[in-house]
Amino acid sequence: MNEQTIRDIAETAFKARFADVKVVRVNVRPRFDHDDDPVVDVNIIYDGKYEQLNPAGLLRVRSEVVTKTWRQVEDDLGFPLVHFIAKSDIGRRDPATI
Repeated sequence: MNEQTIRDIAETAFKARFADVKVVRVNVRPRFDHDDDPVVDVNIIYDGKYEQLNPAGLLRVRSEVVTKTWRQVEDDLGFPLVHFIAKSDIGRRDPATI
């Protein structure tokens, strides 16, 4: 599964649960964790306040991303680690670098 597919799945899952919160960017970065296992950081950067997100919705987004991306095909990039980052938390930094 490629990075763009993971990005699309994450954005769709987020928008389905938080339609009133704008997605600024979804960054997908494969890497290896401290045990040398493959993982994929999925950073969903949104324009809103954390209070707009409910815990159940966040869990559903994470669950959907994991279910639809991890080990679905032979060329999976690794276990997805989904992070939710408010645009206000990154300040003036470019969302593409998060």
